[in-house]
Amino acid sequence: MNKLWLLALTLGACMAEAPGDGTPDDSTDPGDTGDPGGGDPMDMPGAGSGTTGASAYGNPADTSKPWRIVPVAYEVQSTGYWCGPTATKMALSARMTPPSQQALANQLGTTTNGTDWVGQITNVLNNNLRAKWFVTREMPNDPPTPAQRDQLWRDVVRSIDNGFPFVANIVAPPSNHPPGYPNSTIYHYFTVNGYNPQTRQVYISDSANFSGMKQYWLSFDQLATLIPPKGYTAPAPCARDAVVGLIAQKYDAIGGCNSVIGPPITEERATPDGVGRYSVFERGSIYWTPALGAHEVHGKIRDAWAASGWEAGPLGYPISDEYAVGDGRRSDFQRGYIHWHATTGETTIGT
Repeated sequence: MNKLWLLALTLGACMAEAPGDGTPDDSTDPGDTGDPGGGDPMDMPGAGSGTTGASAYGNPADTSKPWRIVPVAYEVQSTGYWCGPTATKMALSARMTPPSQQALANQLGTTTNGTDWVGQITNVLNNNLRAKWFVTREMPNDPPTPAQRDQLWRDVVRSIDNGFPFVANIVAPPSNHPPGYPNSTIYHYFTVNGYNPQTRQVYISDSANFSGMKQYWLSFDQLATLIPPKGYTAPAPCARDAVVGLIAQKYDAIGGCNSVIGPPITEERATPDGVGRYSVFERGSIYWTPALGAHEVHGKIRDAWAASGWEAGPLGYPISDEYAVGDGRRSDFQRGYIHWHATTGETTIGT
């Protein structure tokens, strides 16, 4: 048995059968990501289609597959005590090309005793993503209170819906083990990157690879009993610092975090044609071009614009914010408009 595994077992730190002689190895195993379509849907034109601005993730339109999974680049941890760095790396991989396990171990201050506190992971996630996307949510009560359980489920749903896997710090005694764990109390970090609302399960990417269990479904009830008295990296109420430039000016002008489009879920990105920039929010988007300025699009009008091909479609870029007209609401575009009718809930496209 590997010496590093034995050391971790003795210390009760995160444990895994490290490859070879324990020399750090950042080889990537894609594993079973559960990715229904491949790639990052946030990289599509006018990314984040749907009413919430996040439904490109998972399978929300396929009622036979109600779960939502954010794909990650799965890795086995390279040492018996790098569960924190590896869980962090997998969470980051959904949003960027992440640093190596070694680099993240250095950023976290991870030692042979492991990573001390989940708050260190929160800070490293935010530093690498260049905005305060996460906060630390501690669950000191064991068992958790009903309010803590409810908050955890809300955080699971919001984090995954917005395309952010998160990291949980767990304590797993022999009487409460995830699948494949050895017969000992395990202090560990793993990545949560999916959920199923019908079965109340969460999807786990587990760098320990105990008994070959790399990625698996776990009941939410068990997750809620594994985290106390530790914590997890929860989605921040609103990562306002992720919105920059002239898009930020528009965002603030319409109410910022409390506006109709809600908190951001992406940093600013370039449109595929290279002309404009956009940011996606929980309930809408803001698009900017040098000639047209910045304008918000949300709700059913945004859904109709998405269905028509976004800015690459016949309507082009937005030239107005949504405004009241007749029996509903309207947004104007370079080559037409979309009208939402309050009486029917339908939209019509005009030129």
